[in-house]
Amino acid sequence: MIRRGRIAGCVLAAVAASVIAAPAPAYVPSTLDFLAGAPVVAHWDASSFPITTWVTPGLTTDITDGSDRVALDRAMAAWSGVADSGAAIFVEREQQVQANVFDGINAIEFSNSGALDGAGFVTLTFLLIAADGTIEEADMLVNDRVFGFTTSAGGSVGLDLETAMLRELGRMLGLTSSPLGGLDGDRTVLEESAVMYSVSRGVGESARSLRPDDVAGIVAMYPVAGTTRGSISGRVTRNGSAVFGAHVVAHDPVQDILVGAVTLPDGTYRIDGLPAGRYLLEALPLTAPAGPGTLGGIFLREDVDTSFQPSFFAVTVRLGAGQSASGVSVEVG
Repeated sequence: MIRRGRIAGCVLAAVAASVIAAPAPAYVPSTLDFLAGAPVVAHWDASSFPITTWVTPGLTTDITDGSDRVALDRAMAAWSGVADSGAAIFVEREQQVQANVFDGINAIEFSNSGALDGAGFVTLTFLLIAADGTIEEADMLVNDRVFGFTTSAGGSVGLDLETAMLRELGRMLGLTSSPLGGLDGDRTVLEESAVMYSVSRGVGESARSLRPDDVAGIVAMYPVAGTTRGSISGRVTRNGSAVFGAHVVAHDPVQDILVGAVTLPDGTYRIDGLPAGRYLLEALPLTAPAGPGTLGGIFLREDVDTSFQPSFFAVTVRLGAGQSASGVSVEVG
């Protein structure tokens, strides 16, 4: 087994970090390494669904009216209710649990321990992963001591619990930070950003609904038979050579769909989980606050190229339902 710990989500006003590498999609499944040239992606076996979890009784000490459990259940329902995806997760029971103790229980621990004084994280996810990439167990530690929580979206005190849970549950399912997103002038995360965007929502900000990039990610990882979603794949080059770490974004402005991909060392990318539509493609370098360091793993290598010029709307691709477009190349300068 491979044991992986991760500063996984909701690091307040900071970029989330990951110690597991990432392959092609911008919704970024966690990838352990390359084996015989192919990425080994961390994933749940289809037979594991629905994933059952145990959670600390009463959840957060900041909320006493039961709305915290409602928020957690809503976040789980969001990931479990994605059309064309077989992923599902729910709370089996409330019981005292401890995260990062691999005991066959998928634990969500809300901790108010004094040991967390001064800790800079809101949530941590720990994965136990087999050599073939199969996730055997996932634990979440929620810092209930340093950061306050609320279930009142837009409130001026406390982080929105449903937002924090939605993002971290994505990590328990095998996703990691996405470079798809942006910041407004006051450093708040733009509304259209992916839930899994590298930068967390702060006090007064919420993201309680999955965006197209998040949906495409969970569909790509756990598709059901007969899905009508398609894909775009190809290669990004610079002067004929492969570009490693280019962020390729497919944009359908009519349907308000933004879904991305990050190229592998050979310059290839693949964006799965796309609805039918007319997509404009662009290739962008990974830059702060969603630079290579936020993706971790293979993107920490020195040959990641962040120096090329962005290529905006370089290619147009039309996809019908369930269609795939391959060999779609983008040249950058």
